Amino acid sequence: MDSLSIDKDHKIIVIDSSNAIYPTTGVCDFYINLDEPLRNVYKLKILASLANIKNSSTINNDLESIYIDLNNYNRIVAKGSNNNNIYYFDSLIIESAGSSGNSTIKNDYNNADIEYPLNPIEPQISRFRIQLYNKNNVLLSTTNDINRYVMKLGIYYNNKKSTRL
Repeated sequence: MDSLSIDKDHKIIVIDSSNAIYPTTGVCDFYINLDEPLRNVYKLKILASLANIKNSSTINNDLESIYIDLNNYNRIVAKGSNNNNIYYFDSLIIESAGSSGNSTIKNDYNNADIEYPLNPIEPQISRFRIQLYNKNNVLLSTTNDINRYVMKLGIYYNNKKSTRL
């Protein structure tokens, strides 16, 4: 009888906007390339997500949302300004805006809601691209809105497949 043995592994990836590549200057649209591609990725898990918001930003308000697009993975649905559905990977909500200086918002995730199973399995990931949007589905500005964004992800993948007799 044949059986399939799958070796599962995971890596922790930190995506930091201060060390990223920006295809367009002035907006929160950036990516990082991995030194080695990850193969057969079957699940992503958000471990932490942080944003440093400029005090003068128009999004620095109580209960304002920042929507995060990661590689076009659609994990959550939000209503846009014209009442249509907008799909994102995650969001951050500013609980209480800072009155002086910059505000830092952080989500620490500790439950199963933060897992995103990939279906179908992603055969290879060599780049993570992040775009940050406001509630009107407009890219945030690196000049006026966000100083820095950091996301810590757990990436789960199958690193070997072997068949036994």
